[in-house]
Amino acid sequence: MRFGTRTELGRKWMAKGYRPSGSQKIGYDYGYLSVALNPLTGKTFMLILPDMRTASFQLFIDEFQKFMAAEGCLITDGAASHRSTTIELDKRLKLEHLPAYSPQLNPVERFFQELRRELKNRVFDSYEAVEEAVIAAVKPYFQDPQRVKRLTGYPWLQNTPT
Repeated sequence: MRFGTRTELGRKWMAKGYRPSGSQKIGYDYGYLSVALNPLTGKTFMLILPDMRTASFQLFIDEFQKFMAAEGCLITDGAASHRSTTIELDKRLKLEHLPAYSPQLNPVERFFQELRRELKNRVFDSYEAVEEAVIAAVKPYFQDPQRVKRLTGYPWLQNTPT
């Protein structure tokens, strides 16, 4: 999920006949929140990265493999860095790629939707401020894995072995 100092505008409830007003900032400082989660257990692994290049994804994979307790499968979307043939995996981890244009199959997209909702319509003066807001937004999910399960545990996943 990309986040940054550019204000993401969202809908706002207003009385009929009134136009919503608010502050906005056009900024160009971005970072990326990379997340691996298990929708059946609520266990999550997150890393803030500077970009979506292959080297950054390799760093994410390396750290995720240290975090893993057993064999696993990481489902990725169609980002170029996720499909790179130069990614080095340890034998315990397998990468699976989703078909193009299928965010509804990726449980982490529902998780990102909630995080984006918390960051909408907010003005951040610096990259550090938005990074702190992202960290504050994800903290409750680390403290309560049931929240992750409720968000991402789609019915079609319930019969899948963990």
